[in-house]
Amino acid sequence: MGNSSVSKKGNMNDKKEYPTAAKLLSWLPALFVAAAICWFSAQPAAESTEMSDTVSRLILLLGTKLGFFHGNPAQYADLIELMSFPVRKAAHMTEYLVFYCTVRFGLHFTYRTSNVKRRLLTALAIVFLYACTDEFHQLFVPGRAGRFTDVLIDCFGVTVVTLVCLMRQQSRKHYQNA
Repeated sequence: MGNSSVSKKGNMNDKKEYPTAAKLLSWLPALFVAAAICWFSAQPAAESTEMSDTVSRLILLLGTKLGFFHGNPAQYADLIELMSFPVRKAAHMTEYLVFYCTVRFGLHFTYRTSNVKRRLLTALAIVFLYACTDEFHQLFVPGRAGRFTDVLIDCFGVTVVTLVCLMRQQSRKHYQNA
């Protein structure tokens, strides 16, 4: 019997097309993450700050338990305030990185036959455009502002991951051709 990965033409590099239902379902994670980002962005500034401060308190509590910080976490008000900005920005980068991964998943199922580089760059473009619309959305949320610098922060981690993936892909091609 033959190799099941060989197509009718005998080319082992042929990639199978997924059914339309699978293609559509593959976008559900991206839609879910996009909705979550939208929900977080719809939080007024005071609520958003409180969420960041809660995460900062948890980090300090964990750090105290692990011996990185000494003293009572209730005394760390200044440190919590100092941590709020980086915690917020790290959360944004993380949620956009998760969004990027889910978009890549959808693109993988939808455009399986296109090259990897095109899918990586398309995913980056989709995330960038969504970050732009998210900042526009924040213009209408009390106490929030839409800033292009926030788009850049949101997309920083995604851009780094895309560059690493592109270099890895290029390296694979180099070794396959050697």
